[in-house]
Amino acid sequence: MKELSVDIDLCSIRRIITDLKDIEEAVRGQTSLSLNEALCLCQHDKGNSDPSSLAKEMGLSPSRMTRILDSLSAKGYIERLPSEQDRRSVSVRVTAQGSRMTETLHSISLEIPTYLRTAIQQLETATGVTL
Repeated sequence: MKELSVDIDLCSIRRIITDLKDIEEAVRGQTSLSLNEALCLCQHDKGNSDPSSLAKEMGLSPSRMTRILDSLSAKGYIERLPSEQDRRSVSVRVTAQGSRMTETLHSISLEIPTYLRTAIQQLETATGVTL
């Protein structure tokens, strides 16, 4: 995807960050997952099953991804299995409970706060891509 460069009021980004925190609280309230845990399950659903590719796709450090996977494992949503390609590494498999949660995440109902909704609309207009 092509990078988009626009002039913005950098100070207004704070409002978007606050809106994202509100979304994380709503996700946690409905699912007991942090936003990163939820996004990790969604990313796995797109075919990423090894921790390094999950971390790369999500823009997270390997150590942060390890903590997220530890938490998802403790909650029963994933299992770590020896990789079939490289026995020195692991693969992530979503459990039946994790599959049910992923289905929930695909249909979750969230109120998008004002500043984030405006930012999304402006991005869609500027790029022609529906988010």
